[in-house]
Amino acid sequence: MESRYRAADAAQFVETYGPRWGEDLALRVYTSRLLGQEPDLVLHGGGNTSVKTRVTELVGDTTDVLYVKGSGWDLGAIEPEGFPACRLAQLRRLCELPSMTDEQMVSLLRSHMLDPSAPTPSVEALLHAYLPFKYIDHTHADAVLAIVDQPGSKQLVREVFGDRVLFIPYVMPGFALAKKVADLFRALTRAGREPNVMILDKHGIFTWGESAMESYERMITNVTRAERWVEEAKPISRRTISSPSPDACARLAPMIRGALARASGERWLCSFRMSPQMVSFCDRDDLEEITQKGPATPDHVLRTKPKPLLLPPLSPEDRNKTKATLDAAITAYAEDYKDYFRRCAAARPGDRRELDPWPRVLLIEGLGAFTVGKTRKDAEIVADIYEHTTGVIEQATANAGYEPASELDIFDVEYWSLEQAKLKKSAGPGKPLDRHVAFVTGAASGIGFATAQALLAAGAHVTLTDRDEAALARAAKPLVDAHDDRVFLLPCDVTSKDDVRAAIRKATLRFGGLDVVVSNAGTAFEGPIHGEQGDSALRASLEVNLLGHQNVARFAADILIQQGAGGVLLFNASKSAFNQGPDFGPYAIPKAALIALTRQYAVDLAPHNIRANAVNADRIRTGIFGGGMLEARARARGVGVDEYFRANLLRRETTAADVAQAFLYLATAEATTGCVITVDGGNAAAFPR
Repeated sequence: MESRYRAADAAQFVETYGPRWGEDLALRVYTSRLLGQEPDLVLHGGGNTSVKTRVTELVGDTTDVLYVKGSGWDLGAIEPEGFPACRLAQLRRLCELPSMTDEQMVSLLRSHMLDPSAPTPSVEALLHAYLPFKYIDHTHADAVLAIVDQPGSKQLVREVFGDRVLFIPYVMPGFALAKKVADLFRALTRAGREPNVMILDKHGIFTWGESAMESYERMITNVTRAERWVEEAKPISRRTISSPSPDACARLAPMIRGALARASGERWLCSFRMSPQMVSFCDRDDLEEITQKGPATPDHVLRTKPKPLLLPPLSPEDRNKTKATLDAAITAYAEDYKDYFRRCAAARPGDRRELDPWPRVLLIEGLGAFTVGKTRKDAEIVADIYEHTTGVIEQATANAGYEPASELDIFDVEYWSLEQAKLKKSAGPGKPLDRHVAFVTGAASGIGFATAQALLAAGAHVTLTDRDEAALARAAKPLVDAHDDRVFLLPCDVTSKDDVRAAIRKATLRFGGLDVVVSNAGTAFEGPIHGEQGDSALRASLEVNLLGHQNVARFAADILIQQGAGGVLLFNASKSAFNQGPDFGPYAIPKAALIALTRQYAVDLAPHNIRANAVNADRIRTGIFGGGMLEARARARGVGVDEYFRANLLRRETTAADVAQAFLYLATAEATTGCVITVDGGNAAAFPR
């Protein structure tokens, strides 16, 4: 591992943050980001850093403080606000107390903060406070875990890091760990061997220095030492495995997601991790032995659960067998988890709320890891953590063997009172489409874009498609910026079966399945239907305004049926289906047929608990009226342009956002199918009947 510390970059941080926060904290931010942006050191909120300095309070007093990483901040992107300042003298006094509960520790930490509105300090703040060094860095480096997750880790640590290493037998983070470090640090110092690095068994590494650069580079030096040792001791030997088929994974994903939904009563967002390392790992002969021992460090249990679920090779072609295999495997996993909870709870008496028993990591021979979470971001975090875990397991196994923390130690972290308190705070109703996956066609503008916005606001993860890829990217940029992993953009021409099939497969692979499909894409055609010109216009309109919807519905329905967890198909029809306008037959006729298509899907898919509904909108200002069509339709109705949009019973213009709300309602109306909702301000001639 190479140092990425650059004096010019450090100076830039001092220039940016120094005037307000001081040079010490500015450099603390800089090197914290260097650590946090290296996944072999820190993953998704892991690790913590601190700096001791002096600040002048509002009343003029100069106070020694500890700036330490706050809860909820990621080192890779941390800002100065992510380091709450605590009065150092008071924190050091807390270290001398004989005992303290976790809740008392957090309360006391907050009581000694300079800014009560700042984030809660890291649970390892007392440890940072006790150590007598200006800058302190802590990571869960993979190479270090590969050493401490072996039998005889204490001797190995001494062999790798030398006589001045402070080895800490595993202790759960918090007050107990701070006390243990204090006792052992004093003993080593009294013996005349002041340590230059600290290794926590089954946990990670601490380094320090009088400057940010010294502490950071000491971390890099010691992790490099660990990397070289594990590589030279016995390098990993992996089989060469052919890459899995993304198409096969896309077909299996909804089946796995559906099995989890049936078992848990909840929808999940999913991710397939098909890297060569992961696929090779899943092909190991000793997979069951090495994966059922626990995570690389107990902290990871909060994301990955104690163990992954192992699955045999699965075939998307044999749906019945695959469904039965998945249902049985998930049920068995849940029972095993409940046994684990009962066993450990008996050994650790206390008031605990049992967590859900569903796997977060599913390892599939030949395919890799299928990971799940409440959001796609959660699923990706799980995948990142477990991919790094596989490297730790393989390195340790290649040497003396993989021996992580004990089951009870893992349980203590999973059922930590502080984590249980978070559950109580987060309890409550969420958004109506949380954990749902939506797919919207024609989403670059108008009704499609407005509907995608509404679905995102309701909590859904949304794939937006359009045949104009550039226009889609421009329009959706604010959505991507605001919602990040919940937005997926794909080009798709609904008149092309191959385009639609590919887009739905990609969306399924991205999120794990489908729940809400909004078939919106369409184009207006006008003119009389008699004569050759009318015939060609009608045929062209049928391709996009009827058969395009059929292309979307047929491929989406196949995914929903495989998933076996219900869902809904929603179609953008038109008031023209019930109330044709003059010279608008090429458009109205396919829209009338689309209503019939909607109702047929409602009948045919009801046994699968899949609903089908339509929205009939009228006179929405969208691109469909371009090229003079707006003026032509207004003339056909004998009114001006503005009057054309207000010519309804309510005398108000209907917007794309109004239509989007109708789609949102139908997406959540679980007792409604075969329904047509009008969104047109009121048009008696177009009332459904």
